[in-house]
Amino acid sequence: MDWTVPSFALAHPIQWNALLLFGGLLLFGLIAGHVVSKSPWVPRITGYLLIGFVLGAGGLNWLSGDVLKITNIFADIAVALVVYQLGRYVDIGWLRREKWLMATVLTSAILCFAMVSAALSWFGASQVVALLGGVLAIATAPAVVLVVLRDLKAEGQVTRRLAAMTALNNFAAILVAYALLPVIAKEAGTPILTLVQYTLYSLGGSFLLAYLTYWLMMPLARLLGRQGSRQFVLVIGVIAMAIGAAHALQLPVMLTMLIFAILSKNLDRQYDLMELEFGVANELFVVMLFVTVGASMKLSDLTMVGSSVLILIAARFVAMGCGVFAYARFARMSWKQATLITLGTLPMTEAGLGLMQTISTLYPHTTADVVPLLAGCMIVLELFGPVATQFALIKSGESGRE
Repeated sequence: MDWTVPSFALAHPIQWNALLLFGGLLLFGLIAGHVVSKSPWVPRITGYLLIGFVLGAGGLNWLSGDVLKITNIFADIAVALVVYQLGRYVDIGWLRREKWLMATVLTSAILCFAMVSAALSWFGASQVVALLGGVLAIATAPAVVLVVLRDLKAEGQVTRRLAAMTALNNFAAILVAYALLPVIAKEAGTPILTLVQYTLYSLGGSFLLAYLTYWLMMPLARLLGRQGSRQFVLVIGVIAMAIGAAHALQLPVMLTMLIFAILSKNLDRQYDLMELEFGVANELFVVMLFVTVGASMKLSDLTMVGSSVLILIAARFVAMGCGVFAYARFARMSWKQATLITLGTLPMTEAGLGLMQTISTLYPHTTADVVPLLAGCMIVLELFGPVATQFALIKSGESGRE
């Protein structure tokens, strides 16, 4: 029998595929995170962001277009996992005892929206940009806070309050955004009734999907028993299905996951669902999330709206600080703890990015106005925000990392 050597001439150029992209970015991100974490004050996610920036549109431009769309799938899963874990810090019974925490969240949200909107308007921003900037200022970046506190193995009053505030801040930001957009949207030819119906559909649909997801998971958790490995697969599977359903129904993924997490924490009276550690799985998707966020950053975005970015960050920091300090004494917190919580809430933009992506389906022209401002904030706060959060948790004395 004669053997012939197959031709090695490629009919088409080599193309990225999901596995090649996933493996390559994991390695790049892992190395970058390891390098920057040599400094005790710099979290590893800063390395993920930097390598994403180098590979993205602001650097080598390898992560753009269709390639970036593939990474967004992994980023969606990462955000869902993070939001689910943060949402389980929201214990309604604990919040009833710590009533000043809810007062802090509500006051901070109102002050962030009012002060940021007023400051942006004062310095010449349009009404739409000013109001949406105020909405974005309410949210704290959930992935940054969760990754840093898990890395530091932090536990204590500052840590618990920061985690609960982050989950509730995002909940408030999403509700305000959907309530506000029908009023300020300038979508040509779209009746106001349609916009209001979309808002009601998005909010009501998210609550219903979250409840149905909870209703599906709890009997299965009871059936499988309290075995970590089985419940881990169960939760991952249910979350993946919920993400797919939210995308199919055009519902906000972050809001759905937050509600689902809060329901699973507070309605599970028999403790059928275990408190799971997502360590390895979480790490995989977090690397992809922050590499993707880093790839979206371009310095040109910062130069376009540099002054507006600084105004938003400064006004938000002051507003958040006022909300925290107003109730610090009532909540039995020292001024140092209040300062550290304020500093820990500094990162905000990856939450805003997810929010803008969700609502841009019906409000493309309105949300496009605020994208340069969001991108500019991303460059500043995604690079310096994680450092601020890590510094705050270390200085709180609640870090369990050796």
